[in-house]
Amino acid sequence: VLEERRSIREYGERPITDRQLGEFLYRSARLKELRKMEVQDVSRRPYPGGGAIYELELYVNVRCCENIPSGLYHYCPEKHRLEKICGPTEAADALLKDAASSAGLTETPQILITIAARFQRLSWKYESMAYSALLKNVGVLYQTMYLVATAMDLAPCALGGGNSDLFAQAAGLDYYAETSVGEFLLGSKRA
Repeated sequence: VLEERRSIREYGERPITDRQLGEFLYRSARLKELRKMEVQDVSRRPYPGGGAIYELELYVNVRCCENIPSGLYHYCPEKHRLEKICGPTEAADALLKDAASSAGLTETPQILITIAARFQRLSWKYESMAYSALLKNVGVLYQTMYLVATAMDLAPCALGGGNSDLFAQAAGLDYYAETSVGEFLLGSKRA
């Protein structure tokens, strides 16, 4: 899988299915175990995270996916489900167009996964190193997502850009409490 891993910026005619998206999220980011601790809850997930704190949250912007209506969703790793935030909106559509432009695509991606961080979860423990740890955790999650997508024969592509202000507007979040720190495109692979 490591040797086959690459960014793919072209999609199949048939969109990704709900089962494929579900399996991708399950294998990449589900909550495997949660331990209630006195200061901070810790958990286990498929990818390693600094201090087992897991400050990263996934938001799935669906343009086209079989059996899932277009819109913006939050991935709940504890219950392994998508929680709908909104249907297609101007801000959510703008995120998809911005991602397409960032990746040099001529078509809008099927799925845009925005990785957001709840920085306070990490900063109490890592203090001045928190931002560095957060970015390392994003890199580890990117690699996990790439390997899972490759094993599933999907089309993955991590992005280095993004618009945090637009994401906060689309998701209805407080920019200072939770903000975007990464983006990942996903879709069906061309035959």
